[in-house]
Amino acid sequence: MKSEIKTDQLILDSAIMITNIPDLNSEIGQFVKGVILLLCDKFVKNESLNKVISNLVGGNMKIVEDYAQRKVDEANLEFQKVLRAKDDELIKSKRNIVINLDNEGFTISDIAKIADVSLDFVNETLSKQ
Repeated sequence: MKSEIKTDQLILDSAIMITNIPDLNSEIGQFVKGVILLLCDKFVKNESLNKVISNLVGGNMKIVEDYAQRKVDEANLEFQKVLRAKDDELIKSKRNIVINLDNEGFTISDIAKIADVSLDFVNETLSKQ
């Protein structure tokens, strides 16, 4: 169903509605205001109305940029945690291989080659046993 109301008016109405919702937490509220600013920038050609809407919601695209940057930073932190966990698993696995090969009587240089680790890693692992 297509609305007969002009896009400009819909965006203005949305901006008014958003600014009157008291329970929007700060982060979500700022993001929603940023979306209104994006819509305003894209669809509201009347410069005067564009300024009215921008002023109504805060007129600052930095809120969208800040929100997006926080989300990217959070995702990066989560990704780093996953990588660290994988690295820890790999190191633990390599240590077990080194210990098992040592128990089988392999030389330190053979253990390093088979486990694909450095001699220092082998020596360190065996010294901690």
